[in-house]
Amino acid sequence: MINKIKYTILILFALTAFTACDNDDSVTANVDAMVAEPGDLLNQAFPLNKVRVEGKGLEGLKKITLDNKIDISFNPNYNSDKSFIFTIPFDEKLGSRFGVQPITFVTGSGSLTKNIEILQPVPTITKTIPAVATPGFPLEIEGTWFYNISSITLGGKELSYTVKSSTSVIIGLPANAVSGSELVITTPGGAAKQTINFATIVLVSDFDGNGVRTEWTSYGDIESFNASTPDGPTGNYTTLVWGGSTANGYNGSSAGGGAGFLSSSNTDATKTFIDIDVSANVVGAQFAIQLNTIDGVNYGYNFKITDVNWATKTISIADFKDNYGFGSNTAAALNVSKINEIKVGVAQGDSPNPSAIKFDNIKIRYQ
Repeated sequence: MINKIKYTILILFALTAFTACDNDDSVTANVDAMVAEPGDLLNQAFPLNKVRVEGKGLEGLKKITLDNKIDISFNPNYNSDKSFIFTIPFDEKLGSRFGVQPITFVTGSGSLTKNIEILQPVPTITKTIPAVATPGFPLEIEGTWFYNISSITLGGKELSYTVKSSTSVIIGLPANAVSGSELVITTPGGAAKQTINFATIVLVSDFDGNGVRTEWTSYGDIESFNASTPDGPTGNYTTLVWGGSTANGYNGSSAGGGAGFLSSSNTDATKTFIDIDVSANVVGAQFAIQLNTIDGVNYGYNFKITDVNWATKTISIADFKDNYGFGSNTAAALNVSKINEIKVGVAQGDSPNPSAIKFDNIKIRYQ
């Protein structure tokens, strides 16, 4: 009986010793390095970088949490005792940010937390809206990584801007901006640069003595005409009044023809626009804009005033039509370098009586 007791005690001692040895051999999870690929950044990474974690006790990876709030997915097939791989996410909705932040790994051997620095990428510019800018008008810039913008400059001069999102910013272009200037968007990640080309703008007349056509006269069924009406939006403007006469069946005003407004290289009607400030005495007053060419071809565009307050009306040349604007053929195929005269009047057939149309700052713009 005594021998059996001794034997039992010896077995218990042996089991205790074996268990102690086994515990001594257990490995605590440890991370020696986090290496970003490509580039081999150590304990640093850009968004969407793959990161290789090296250490020991890393088998049985269960969870990765970045900045105590963002769970990171991973492929368990790329997990061993000494390493695993994951991709740095970046999601504003989840609270992603740049800078040093904790990252926690839960493995089969335990949990540990290290610090990793998420670096801000260099921003990029992918396109502008519109593709060709116009001085004095806003321009939307689309791209990537527009975070923490410190400045936006054009030709070295700072611009005002509004950030819509991390992929879109709207800038205010100065009226004296020079085509071919370099736009620079600067962030902590670096600078995005792009040359900005501007539209060709020809001032036809501002009725203050400026432009390529300054001497305006009227014709047809006009009741009164004043090309120097004071107190307009930017100085003098023109007032043309049609009082109901149909003796001629038409009316209008013009500063005459001459050389084409645009250069011979500006030929595309879809890239050409008329800008004109308009107002009237009554809603429904119908403007009639007519374009004449060096070849004697004419196209028209008619529109009604919906608000008597001053507004800038922009008309695509491609939207003009033959037969004084009432035809079926558009000016989309017109060589716009041949346009040399712009006429403004009232479409008598569908306009209140009397109609007093007001207009100012006529420009032709090619972009």
